Amino acid sequence: MRIIACFLAAIACGGPMRPRDVRASARGGAVEVSWRSTAVASRVQLADLDSGAPIGDPVVVRGSRAVLPGSASGVWVDALPGGRAVGVVGAGDEGGTGARWQIFAPWDFRRGALSATFPDLGSAERLGLLLVNYAGPDGAAAEVTIEGAADAPAAPAQFAPGMGAAFPALHEVVRAREAALALEAPAPTEQVQTRSSFCVARGLDFSHYLRKPVTLAIATAHASIYLDDDDLGEYEGPVLQPLAQAFEDRVWPAITSAFGTLTDVDGDGKLLVLITHELGAHLNGGWLIGYFGNADLVRARDDSAQCTAGGSNHAEIVYLNDPRNGAANGYAAADLFGAVYPATLAHELQHLLNFAHRCGRRPCDGPEETWINEALSKVAEDLAGYGWNVAGGRAEGAAYLGHPSGEMRGYDGRSLTLWEGDPIGNYQGAHSFLRLFTDRAGQDLPGRIASGAGGVFGLESALGIPLPMAMAQWASALLLSNEPGSPYSFSGSAWSPLHERLRHLDTRAAGPVSLRHDGIAAMMSGPGLGAPARVTVRSREETPPYVVVVRASAQLPAQ
Repeated sequence: MRIIACFLAAIACGGPMRPRDVRASARGGAVEVSWRSTAVASRVQLADLDSGAPIGDPVVVRGSRAVLPGSASGVWVDALPGGRAVGVVGAGDEGGTGARWQIFAPWDFRRGALSATFPDLGSAERLGLLLVNYAGPDGAAAEVTIEGAADAPAAPAQFAPGMGAAFPALHEVVRAREAALALEAPAPTEQVQTRSSFCVARGLDFSHYLRKPVTLAIATAHASIYLDDDDLGEYEGPVLQPLAQAFEDRVWPAITSAFGTLTDVDGDGKLLVLITHELGAHLNGGWLIGYFGNADLVRARDDSAQCTAGGSNHAEIVYLNDPRNGAANGYAAADLFGAVYPATLAHELQHLLNFAHRCGRRPCDGPEETWINEALSKVAEDLAGYGWNVAGGRAEGAAYLGHPSGEMRGYDGRSLTLWEGDPIGNYQGAHSFLRLFTDRAGQDLPGRIASGAGGVFGLESALGIPLPMAMAQWASALLLSNEPGSPYSFSGSAWSPLHERLRHLDTRAAGPVSLRHDGIAAMMSGPGLGAPARVTVRSREETPPYVVVVRASAQLPAQ
């Protein structure tokens, strides 16, 4: 998707492709910039990537190199004519400036090594190191040494793919199917007057559907909630009312204002909700609270008696598991109808709208990348007043907050962009990543990402910064949020909301480390020795990691 989106963007601006492979480094009080471009001329401008403000005067050059006086965190390179590329300014190969937060780029390595030097590191501070393996290979090796500081406590056991139980890959089944469905031409809108049954895939087995008789239990202005007739005995009194009211009062206005309204393939202007036990009490080691039927948006309605013609209900529909299966997994009915189901509808409605607007109304080369799509849906829960906004949150990894660091690896055991269904490294990682920037840029950011070009290109365009810089800022917030002098923090105070709801970023002592593709790792020294200090990172990879070095308090809060 990224290549196609870049190509289309270049056509839209009426010129050549935007510049590529922008590399910028600080050297001798100036910034040296190089890039690749087919344009005859380029405009080069230093920029503050945090504020989006230009720094100094731009220069126009013929060729693909420039030197600009001053310092900055980023650089804009505009092809003339053509699009813009945004680059990170690395701290260079001269040891950096000793500042409290510095980022070194892969091109700052020399002969496989990079150093950051500090003229003095006092006993009240220590050094934190973040490795960001953007675009690097899975399993990339690096080695870190820190001089001029006391030894950190012994590092916990390294994450290994085989450690711990396998995490359920439930939504991944739906997202994988979505990729194939995105290429199909959507069926035309079909007005449906009444519904007495639905096709349901038992336990996410999309090769076999059941025809299930249903009863319309409650209708609101924007939703029709149906119950599986086999489950009607589970519902007593006004048990559905909290769900219906939460949907109308919180979910529908928040999600549609952020992500747009329904494409309305069945012409009724409503979201359909079916609550059924057929999703299963236990599935792949977990349980599925709900999902949206992507085939229902694309394929014509299956009217066959046994749902043998594709299983589509041809509607905007979300399927929820029933309260009996919820009870089997430790959920009380009041919690399900009052918070869990509404939050799930917010989550799934974003997925539905994302797919419908991206691939339902126009041809597309595929759905949104899974990690971005899931990040948007996690923040959609927040926008509707759930997720991080309720006590304890609805974060999948809440049960892991108290696990000792040596017992499991969290964010650094997973890739941000390679989706593996891990409740910490993937769901919490993607959630905290996008929440950091949503709090900073405003609540319209998720909608701008969802309506953009898609993929990393669309994400970077909405953020205004390259993904490796965004990952570096996110990792810094995971490590030091709200600490004195921390340049990047989650909203709230004293590590809140991050460390009351999400797993902290585990750190280790300096030494060898294995990195995931688009993954991060964190190291921390002991207190400084009141003398010069040096951090050295060695890597033999073709693409070394970005390296962030921070000066932090020697007395961080307990994790």
